[in-house]
Amino acid sequence: MKLLLIPLSYLFRLIVFIRNILYNKELLNIKELSAKVISVGNIAAGGTGKTPLVELIADYILERGKFVVIILRGYKREHDDIKVVELGFDNAKGELNSENFGDEGIILFENLSKKNAKGLIIVGDDKTKTAKFSNSKFKPEIIIIDDGFQHRKLYRDIDIVIINPHSDKHLLPAGNLREPLRNISRADFIVINNKFEKNPPMINTKHKQKIICSYNFERFYNAKGESLAQEQAETVAFCGVGEPDSFKTLLSELGIKVNDFIKFPDHHSFGIGDIERIIDSFEKTKSKFILTTQKDFVRIKNSELVLKASGDNVYKRLLFNYPLYYAKIKMQIEKNSELLFNEIDNLLRFV
Repeated sequence: MKLLLIPLSYLFRLIVFIRNILYNKELLNIKELSAKVISVGNIAAGGTGKTPLVELIADYILERGKFVVIILRGYKREHDDIKVVELGFDNAKGELNSENFGDEGIILFENLSKKNAKGLIIVGDDKTKTAKFSNSKFKPEIIIIDDGFQHRKLYRDIDIVIINPHSDKHLLPAGNLREPLRNISRADFIVINNKFEKNPPMINTKHKQKIICSYNFERFYNAKGESLAQEQAETVAFCGVGEPDSFKTLLSELGIKVNDFIKFPDHHSFGIGDIERIIDSFEKTKSKFILTTQKDFVRIKNSELVLKASGDNVYKRLLFNYPLYYAKIKMQIEKNSELLFNEIDNLLRFV
């Protein structure tokens, strides 16, 4: 099947090539904003760790007292209008939900909301329109664009591309690349995300110095904010992320015995049957815990089916009646952090 799709990948490659030529020759308009813009993107269709890197950069800038707006598409959300939430917002009425903001927007909101953080999370299908709206209405000092590498119609002051050590060779639809791997040379910084791998393969990026990152596991948490003390007990695990094997690697590294590992598509919207399947596996395997990623957890916990439910349902039972925990991770820079942070510091001097 993959071989049959290769001709379409070459057609896609030609379209991408022509588009990039038009931008390089300035034949397509590029919009520049008064705010400074940092783009964090990739060349693969998901699973590289853009959002954890956005969080790391946003946290660094927020710690320096700057007003930051983070712009995301809010992939697979149900409403396509622009939505805005302020960091620290009290979600007592359940307005901040995965149907409005998507899972990544909620993760950033939860992880970045802390004392004195001056920031907004804004989701919108059209990044240029959303950025222009944000710039004129809120006057931020810094705008961070999540998944902005291919969005060339918006000028960026710092252009960052993040890749995995295991890169595909084919473009969509035969592979998962959005453009050829060599196009990472367009970025100001190349970040390689080793995730949980101990000895990942070396990547040749030629003249570009590489910033090396990985994931740092903190703890497992449940819906009440309680942490899991017995991490090595038998479990059922599930996830709907771009690279599910990275979650599987984490569980293996922690010495957790996984009785059943259930994979769903990236940004999966969990139906009743999916939840029942997870619970059924937990009971049949006589596991002690159910483990998942934060991305999947917030999609369930922050769904309108939970936040606005008048009574009990299968989603609330999974959250509160079963030992469901999510893995809290943070990105850390292992090598050449000064390259990135020095450039960000230089940018902040002009805001």
